[in-house]
Amino acid sequence: MHRLSRWSEAGYAALAAGLSFLFGALVLQPWKGALDVPYLYLYDANLYQASIKGVLEHGWYWHNSSLGAPGQAQFFDFPSLGGDPLNVLLIKFIGLFTSDSAVVLNVFFLLTFPLVGLAAYLVLRRLSLSVPVAIACSALYAVLPYHFTRGEGHLLLSAYYAVPLGAWLVLSVLEDRPLWAGRRAALGTVALCAVIAFASASYYYSAFTVVLVASAALLRGLAIRSWRPLVQGGAVAGVIVALSLLTLVPSFVYWAANGTNPGVAHRSAYESEFYALKFAQLVLPIEGHRIGRLAHARKTYDDWFPRTEAAVDTPLGIVASLGFVGLLGLCLVQLVSPGRRLAPSLYGNAGLAALLALLFAWVGGFALFVAAFEPQIRSWNRLSIFIGFFALLAVGLALDRAIAWLRPRRGGAVAGAVLLFGVLTLGALDQTSPSYKPAYDSLAASYRSDGDFVSALEARLPSGAMVFQLPYSRFPEAPPIFRMADYDLMRGYLHSHDLRWSYGHTKGRGDDPNVPIASEKAPQMVRDLKGEGFAGIYVDRFGYTDGGVALEKELADATGEKPLVSRDGRLSFFPLS
Repeated sequence: MHRLSRWSEAGYAALAAGLSFLFGALVLQPWKGALDVPYLYLYDANLYQASIKGVLEHGWYWHNSSLGAPGQAQFFDFPSLGGDPLNVLLIKFIGLFTSDSAVVLNVFFLLTFPLVGLAAYLVLRRLSLSVPVAIACSALYAVLPYHFTRGEGHLLLSAYYAVPLGAWLVLSVLEDRPLWAGRRAALGTVALCAVIAFASASYYYSAFTVVLVASAALLRGLAIRSWRPLVQGGAVAGVIVALSLLTLVPSFVYWAANGTNPGVAHRSAYESEFYALKFAQLVLPIEGHRIGRLAHARKTYDDWFPRTEAAVDTPLGIVASLGFVGLLGLCLVQLVSPGRRLAPSLYGNAGLAALLALLFAWVGGFALFVAAFEPQIRSWNRLSIFIGFFALLAVGLALDRAIAWLRPRRGGAVAGAVLLFGVLTLGALDQTSPSYKPAYDSLAASYRSDGDFVSALEARLPSGAMVFQLPYSRFPEAPPIFRMADYDLMRGYLHSHDLRWSYGHTKGRGDDPNVPIASEKAPQMVRDLKGEGFAGIYVDRFGYTDGGVALEKELADATGEKPLVSRDGRLSFFPLS
């Protein structure tokens, strides 16, 4: 790798980050929407926005007195931002400039593109790629389909800037690079482990790094018949595990005092099979591809099998797929050529790392054996983002060789530049789809309608008033209730400033006083809610087969009030005067 001055390297790193942001913005086209309207207003995106709002208003993510009325919501059993204190600090930093949770959510998501591109560039440069190739490959890595399909619905997974660091540790163990030799190397290794542990996407990226590092250490130790790789890899895994457990200390203290809660986030070993991936899902075109025939080919394949998250989130795109297939091909050919090195060690180690990731993530793979002991990490298809990095590293190594071969020839410099530009353009277009752009108009209509509705409630209710929400839905991870999706009851809280909401009592933690009230007849419900101090009843009509007609008639009779109705007709409110 040609040595550059620190300022030059910093400039190129900024260019890689900027190009990654530009590519992401060209796909999302955020200028066509409003920054204060989330890019997804459904499912887990509502939970993440509510968590961000809780951090902005209450300091951190363990408690939220605005939810779970008449008590307060506690998230020790289900910390949606758990394992990600580094991302929470970034959220709090953005919150210094705005208190709007939607703006913070959108800005954080947009920042994940330059952050991922920057991390990938720094690691690729460390792995000897030239500046132009590292910039191109890091930009492609930042706009893998995974980034857009995870989006704000899986916000922390979209912030996968820790993955290149984890990949570097895996390759270092395979290379038997001295990670702990000397104070400087040890501090650098601990810093990498800290970023991985503290930006782990709810412990997924840290767990994947630990599994791959441990596997790499075992293989390297067997290959050279030495304990040294096992010690090095064990130390890396140990530091990541220790730091990850540190983020759970408040939960451990809470569980020691109150017992664990098997009713929340309970996973079964079979889910590791259901949420695994297939090789075809990695290399087939993306869903909604720009080229109609390729889009149809993908749809035809997907129609053959039950739909899982792997169907949408794991495609690599043609450039990374070629790199991935090349790595697997090298591994297979190397098996029949013992004693003969067919490629530089970095290329071979990348192939082995990609193969290890595939063997864990594949349907019926090694993940099943991990799940027998620890089923909490269930979505092993998410290892595709590690595979994508190793694949683009292989592409980068091949591009550097091709450009080096072209350079001394007549017009070689121009040909090399054209080759690099062509790969970058082809990859960016192939990996992205116009369907990745949020539906800004419909999102704004729904979000503004809810916002105006809640503003009207706050205008007529005293500060701190409690609002009872119907239909009752368990928290967290509840099935849809007719047309009302999980976490839809967070919508009221997302728009409020000083109201308290009944939704958010953690299931499995004592008797929720709202459960029996929600099943009562309207007259008794109204009396009991007044006795508890609630100021009104909020109804999501999507949670009823008849659109809430029968319930609202009973509530109108019981309260003697006409409901306040949202502009889009979805929400209604009955004051309890």
